Amino acid sequence: MITKDEYLKDYIFNFKHWGERKKSAAIILAIHGYNDHSGSFKIPANFFQKFNIYTTAFDLRGFGRNEDLGEWYPLSYHINDIKEKVLNLKKENPSKDIFLMGESMGGAILISLLNLEKNLPVEGVILIAPAIWNFTERNFFKSLSLNLLSKIFPNLSLSGKGVIKIKASNNQKMLKELSEDPFFVHKPKIKSLHGVVELMDKSYNDAILFFKKPPYKTLLLIPIIDDIVPRKPLIELLREPEINDNLGKMIDLAVYKSSYHMILRDINSELILRQIKDWTKNTEDNFIKNNYENSYKTLLNEPFYHILDK
Repeated sequence: MITKDEYLKDYIFNFKHWGERKKSAAIILAIHGYNDHSGSFKIPANFFQKFNIYTTAFDLRGFGRNEDLGEWYPLSYHINDIKEKVLNLKKENPSKDIFLMGESMGGAILISLLNLEKNLPVEGVILIAPAIWNFTERNFFKSLSLNLLSKIFPNLSLSGKGVIKIKASNNQKMLKELSEDPFFVHKPKIKSLHGVVELMDKSYNDAILFFKKPPYKTLLLIPIIDDIVPRKPLIELLREPEINDNLGKMIDLAVYKSSYHMILRDINSELILRQIKDWTKNTEDNFIKNNYENSYKTLLNEPFYHILDK
């Protein structure tokens, strides 16, 4: 097992890049979700490069093309890894705007990172269906059972087939490719499932502080038809007066009625990607910035689809 002092220099990360960095106007460092990998950003990154935005992503420890695929690392490791990548990007590109973008678990990790590191050289953060979920508090006995199993059978892999039917996107072609993707973790280990629950619990508490006093300009994109992450925990956060006052100011909220958890890969994602592009360029006619009140009402009033929200 590598020590905490050695982990930065001894781990070799696998990267994906889209666009021409030297000619780009801005850079997005994208952080993928649970069981996924850096290649998950192919669709949005190919769109962004049309507008002179360079996207780079890497496989988090234990995911993607890394040799330890399926293993689990503590949140602190991911936080330090991303911090290092951000600082290196800025050192190599001192005149370019850098944005952080995290999907699902990646969004949760970014919240914990940015709540801790309030002076990173980034222009803003984009949270895509972030895994903001106080799972243990809401599902105490399930969490207790998972904790016990992770200690007894840490390396037992679970397929999840036949347990809960979920629809992560309406892009059937992409989902079929994902089902055959050797770099996607199709059978996570119990210790990994327990690890992601602990990560979400920590990130939820960090999100309370982050949204009350956002240290960075933040774009929060929420799909209504989300079978992966329930919205009630987020709604409870956004209802807090100190947080609600930040909507339309440091926090821009965008909610999409017909989008699924993998919102950037849905068949109707181009409109959303265009709005993200406009947000990074801070255009005067920014649709998202001018419609946060409607988005908030949609978040509150649309029916819930997650099994734990019904």
